[in-house]
Amino acid sequence: MLAPIRQKSLIDWASFIGPGPILRTNPSPNLKVLLLVWLEQRAAVIKSMALASPSSPRKFRDSLMTILVMLGFNWPALSQTQVPPSHLTSLIHASDLLKLAELSVSTGELTDSYRHISRLVFAGSDFDATDLLAFEENRFFAYAVGDASKMMGAPRRVRRFIFLKPSTFVVDDEVQGAGSGQTLGWLLYSHNKPEIAGRQAHITEREGDLFCQALLPNKARLQGVRWPRGKEQAEEYALKVLPQGNPAGIRCLQVLQARRQGDQSSVARAELVTQSDRPLLTIATAQRIFRLTLPMVQADAGDIAISTSDGKELLVRRPLPAGVLPHGPEGIKMLDLWDDSYRGGKRPSWDAGRPSGELQKVVDEGLVRACRAVDLGCGSGTDAIYLASHGFDVTAIDIAPTALRQAEEKVRQAGVKVRWLLADVLALPKLEPFDFIFDRGCYHEVRIYNARAYVETVRRLSHAGTRFLLLAGNPNELPLQYAPPQVAEEEIRSDFSLLFDFEWIRETRFETINPSISGPLAWSVMLRRKGN
Repeated sequence: MLAPIRQKSLIDWASFIGPGPILRTNPSPNLKVLLLVWLEQRAAVIKSMALASPSSPRKFRDSLMTILVMLGFNWPALSQTQVPPSHLTSLIHASDLLKLAELSVSTGELTDSYRHISRLVFAGSDFDATDLLAFEENRFFAYAVGDASKMMGAPRRVRRFIFLKPSTFVVDDEVQGAGSGQTLGWLLYSHNKPEIAGRQAHITEREGDLFCQALLPNKARLQGVRWPRGKEQAEEYALKVLPQGNPAGIRCLQVLQARRQGDQSSVARAELVTQSDRPLLTIATAQRIFRLTLPMVQADAGDIAISTSDGKELLVRRPLPAGVLPHGPEGIKMLDLWDDSYRGGKRPSWDAGRPSGELQKVVDEGLVRACRAVDLGCGSGTDAIYLASHGFDVTAIDIAPTALRQAEEKVRQAGVKVRWLLADVLALPKLEPFDFIFDRGCYHEVRIYNARAYVETVRRLSHAGTRFLLLAGNPNELPLQYAPPQVAEEEIRSDFSLLFDFEWIRETRFETINPSISGPLAWSVMLRRKGN
């Protein structure tokens, strides 16, 4: 069956599979479309390689033929079954959304949806953990961003998925780089035919009802079609959202709401407006109003605010995550603990409200001049704003969204610019290396959990010559009151000596809220990244 195929036959066969054959077996619809897209791309590659050399495409041929044999293609059915275009690469299944909503309602509070939502981000396919760019879950929402470009074979395909608990979803797909003759779009699978009215659709499934409102592209048409399956298999349907014309890239933004059968509550209403080039999405359900700012993923994570339908504030406007935050029950508790230190106007003991004296020294003395800088564990932003006011291009990172909201208010008053990121320093998004790294009190907290991961973080954030000012708790004095975690000098040297040269390690003190009170003993450490 896998005997060598002559050059002409191989070209013919590659052309034959291009439109996408129909599986006789019954894989998931998501897997089916992904496979068809992949086969179509491989066919083009095989054509070009076969023309160059009869032997060069053998690896492609053998791997593809093995897949076809294992899956059992129904070759005669090809000419008899309608096949939707395989280039519709943004897809999701109605039953998956309904099941997630039911799970959230039945458990009262879903606190570990990482696996469920990751599958929805990547259309049910296996994925590399590095392709998940952002994730957060709390009692109000779950948020994820995934890059499926490699899986879909597209130059850029990113999905932002937001689960607004208990039953509303935002699916935001960005696809860029369509080839000549390709048409981009969006697919929602269902077992039953969708009812379409303008830019809205209603689907009734075994698990309940799903309502869909298509917000982007602005000019698009909705179409319900039969989705072909193998012989003797039940029919499926697909709701297509197709843009007008033939754009090279599109953004598809849909709001969906799940309802149990028999539920007569009002359907969610969504409105999308643009303000200062930033899309503002408002979703009103029977119980809650969600307000989201959703710029393009590569530009900014955006923000979210939630209130009850009668205006009571449930979640003050705060940033959405730029990286993967700790998740699961324990991760959620940890995030809540850190954020609670800033809620309700509270000010944690470590937030002195004025710039670090050690930081001011290195800037005033010209040891570190204006450059690209990153502040790890920035809190409410005092040090980051100080650097920005002295000409630094600053990125500031913290895990507490309320702290970052306070930082944004302070930076507006200061009239400077800082890029704020809600992220875990042990699982940062991809960032270009910086010229200066500053850490006042982050290292000694996270070192307890994973010192190696922290060192890897500063390795990724630095280049040869990067300077790194580190302030950490010092164990050489018994604390009278509050003291941060403490790190011995030998431990600091052990953690950083491989990557950095030590310019100094000396004793200093942390600032406190009350300037007249001496703060806890600390280490001031200046490091310079080695040339290797």
